[in-house]
Amino acid sequence: MKKIALFAFCIILMFSCSGKKKKLDANGLLTQEELVSVLIDIHLYDATVSTLLSHESRGQIQLPQSYYDSLILQSHECDDSIFRASVEYYTMEGKIKSVYDAVIDSLNTLRILTEQAERAEKNNAKE
Repeated sequence: MKKIALFAFCIILMFSCSGKKKKLDANGLLTQEELVSVLIDIHLYDATVSTLLSHESRGQIQLPQSYYDSLILQSHECDDSIFRASVEYYTMEGKIKSVYDAVIDSLNTLRILTEQAERAEKNNAKE
């Protein structure tokens, strides 16, 4: 399970980085689609780290904010100030719900695909 979670995260991160230019709106903020993409990567990263850490060490290990900055935000060619301002903007405009609806839909789709891959792997192992 840990290998599949790590593999899925790596694949998603590679696709999110491939040939993409940061998409900023006229205000210099992330577009809604780009913010969704960044948030998906953040949640996948959190889930991967959580899965890989043992139950005993979860409460003891704190990963620094720089992990987000260097790994995820840089892959989206975005800095922390643009990310924070974008989240604040969509929150103030009442659009954050639609952003997170898209994030949840995407994560649920990835979960279903991962479960299907796990079932296929188990079926292949039985043969």
